[in-house]
This record gives sequence, C-alpha cells and structure tokens, in this order.
Amino acid sequence: MTYQKQQDPQRAALRAVRAARHRAANALQVAAGWAQLGEGRKTQQVLERIVREEALLSALGRAGSEDEQYTLWQLLADAEETGQQLAWRGEPADVGPATLERLLPQLSQALSDRRKGVLAIACLVGDVAVSWPEEELDVR
Repeated sequence: MTYQKQQDPQRAALRAVRAARHRAANALQVAAGWAQLGEGRKTQQVLERIVREEALLSALGRAGSEDEQYTLWQLLADAEETGQQLAWRGEPADVGPATLERLLPQLSQALSDRRKGVLAIACLVGDVAVSWPEEELDVR
C-alpha cells in the first residue's frame, strides 16, 4: 500500500505538525522523568537521542523534494496516531540526495504491515535506518 495525499493540504499539514509536537513532547517528558529521579546519565542519553533524531529528520527533509517531505511528515503523523514509536538511526551526513526517495516506500509499507499485525523489522537505506524501539538495529 502506498501513501496517498489527503485532499486538504492545510489539514494534512496541521495533522503532521500536531504529531511532531506530540512526539517531541513525549520524548521531553521521558527526559524530565529521568531528571526528577536523579538519573542524570539517562536524562542525557534521552536528550542526545532527541537531538540526533531531529537532526536526522531535518536532513532527510532537506534532501527530499517538497512532495517527499510532505509524505515523510504524513507517514510520521500516521505512526504517531496509531501508537507506533519509531527509532531513527544514522547521522545527517549519511543522508544523500536519494535517501528519502528510497526510504519512503519502505517506511510506508512497513507502517502498513504493522497496522495489519505483520512484524516489520526495519527500513534501511545506506546508514540511515528506522525501526521500532523493541527491535534493536545497529547500522554501524
């Protein structure tokens, strides 16, 4: 199943922004929880993961066309709305001109499969990968 654009781009964009804000807020709540428990190392690890993932997502967006960026954020909104947490691996320097173009069909299919109960292990393009937290993936 490939992802189809919604009819109303303004609503679709709002949906994507809400999902991104929700994902960021959840991650920050986890970091705050560790900080309240006095777990400085775990707090730092969560914050570093947030920064790495956001930098990678930003690089992916810059590398793709507007349509590809739109599709990426819609897929992320779909994942958020269906309770699927994604774990991103890689560095912004790993993102090439075709990375997003090659990653989107894999991600779309994997999200669709997981909604149907099929285990999707990961999507991998070069050193950029997306998986689900319960499935460890080492791309290095």
